[in-house]
Amino acid sequence: MRFGTIATLLAGVAGLVASPLAAEPLSLEEAIRRSLSSSPQGEAAAARIETLEAARAAADTKPAATIAGSVENVGTTRFGLVQVDATYNLRLERGGKRLARIELADGDIGIAQAETLIQRLDLARQVQELYVGAQAAALKLELARSRVEIAERLQGEVQRRVASARDPLFAGTRARTQLAEAKVDLELADHALLAAKTRLSLLTGGDPSAFSVVTAGFLETPLVSVAANDLFSVDLALFEARRQRAGANYRLQEAYAKTDPTVYAGPRLFGTGDFGVVAGVSFPLPNRALNRANVARATAEQRQVEADLAVERFQRRREVAVAAERVEEARHEAEAIQARVVPGAEQTLREVRAGYNRGGFTFLDVSTAQSALHDARVRFVEALSTYHTAKVQLDRLTGQFADLVGGNR
Repeated sequence: MRFGTIATLLAGVAGLVASPLAAEPLSLEEAIRRSLSSSPQGEAAAARIETLEAARAAADTKPAATIAGSVENVGTTRFGLVQVDATYNLRLERGGKRLARIELADGDIGIAQAETLIQRLDLARQVQELYVGAQAAALKLELARSRVEIAERLQGEVQRRVASARDPLFAGTRARTQLAEAKVDLELADHALLAAKTRLSLLTGGDPSAFSVVTAGFLETPLVSVAANDLFSVDLALFEARRQRAGANYRLQEAYAKTDPTVYAGPRLFGTGDFGVVAGVSFPLPNRALNRANVARATAEQRQVEADLAVERFQRRREVAVAAERVEEARHEAEAIQARVVPGAEQTLREVRAGYNRGGFTFLDVSTAQSALHDARVRFVEALSTYHTAKVQLDRLTGQFADLVGGNR
C-alpha cells in the first residue's frame, strides 16, 4: 500500500479543480478584481472626488463684481434736487489668495485619493485573508479524503485478518469506528471549504459553488526579504497629502494678511439733468489679531502633521519588521515539518504496515501510526496557513497589490 506525500495530495486538489465536474478556478488576483468591481467603494470615492473637483473649480475663480446704486436728496427745503449714483465695484485680490485656495483644494483632493487607495488595499487584504482560508480548507479536504482512503484499506485488511482469526473481533470494530470518524471529518472538511468559499463570495460576488480556489503554490514558502527602510509610499502618501494641505492653508492665512482694495466707478445723475462720473477706491481695515491667530493655528497644524508623519514612519518600520519576522518564523516551521516530521511519519506507517502484515505489530500500532501521519500532515497545512496569513499582513504593509488596485509603488 502506498501513502501519498503532501505534494501528491496537492496534485489531487489540482486535479479536482481541473475535473469537468469542478467549478471554474478563481485566482487571487481575479478575486481582488471582482471584489473591487462589486464593492460600492468605487462609486462613493468617485462622487467624493467629483465634489472636491467642483470645490477646486470654485476656488479657481476671481471675486465677483457688484453693482451698487444710491439715491440722495440734497435739497434742504422742498426736496427738489435729487442725486442718483450707480457704481461698478470690483475687489482686487492680493497676496496670492487665489493660488493658495487652489492649492488647498488640491490638498483635499490628494487626501481623498490617498484614502480611497488605502480603502482599496484594505479590501484586497480582506480578500487575500479569505482566499488563504479557502486554500487551506481545500487542502485539508484532500487530507481528509486521503485519511478515508487509508482507513478503508486498513479496515478491509483488518476484516480479513479477523475473518481468519488472526486478529480479535474488537480490532475490526475499532477499524470500522476509525473509518466512520474519518468519513465524518471528511464531511466536516467539505462543509468548511464551502463555508470558506461562501465568505469569499460575499466580497467577490457570485455563487460559491461556481468557482474554486487555486491551490497551486500554497505549499511554497519562499524566503521574504524586506529592507528596513522599504516603506510603502501609499500609506504615507495620506500624510504627505495632509502636509501639502497644511502648507497651502498656511500660505492662504498669510495671504489674508494683505487686505484687498475695492475699486469702483460709475455715472452720477443730478436732478437738474446734469451728468457726471464718480470713481474711487476703498481699503478695508485689517484685523491683525485675527490674522495672527489664524496663522498661528495653521503653523500648529503643520507641526502636527509633521509629527504624525514621523510617528507613522516609526510605526510602519516596526510593523514591517514584526510582520516579516512572523512570516519567517512560520516559513521555518512549515519547512521543518515538511522535511523532517511528515517523511518520518510516512516511513513509520509504511514500516508498521509491513510489520503488521508479517504479524509483528498489532492493529493499535497501525492505528497510532496512521493517526500520527494524519496529524503531521494537518500540522503542516496549519503551518502553511500561518505562513500565508502572516504574509497577508506583510503584503499589505509593503503594497504588494498596489498596482492591481490602481496605485503605484
